[in-house]
Amino acid sequence: MPQITFSDTDETVEVPVGSSLLEVCEEHGAPVPFSCTSGACGTCIIALEEGAGNVNEVAADERQTILMTTDVEGARLACQLIVQGDITVKVLD
Repeated sequence: MPQITFSDTDETVEVPVGSSLLEVCEEHGAPVPFSCTSGACGTCIIALEEGAGNVNEVAADERQTILMTTDVEGARLACQLIVQGDITVKVLD
């Protein structure tokens, strides 16, 4: 099973393949803030520090929100991520 590591807290959780990062964060009280949960607000912006190839592709709507929110390379919206393998994430302020 894939592991998600939250570099902000050094916490690692094991999840089934195909898990929603949003649901994992809510279930484990991870330090990722959420608001709309639909990919429109950018509140849950994170950086994928490792494992960018282990998540779903960036959709056009998500890409637009990311571009309006940050210029950090590897940025994604946590509410839009589906985990396929090990990843390490960091919350962006």
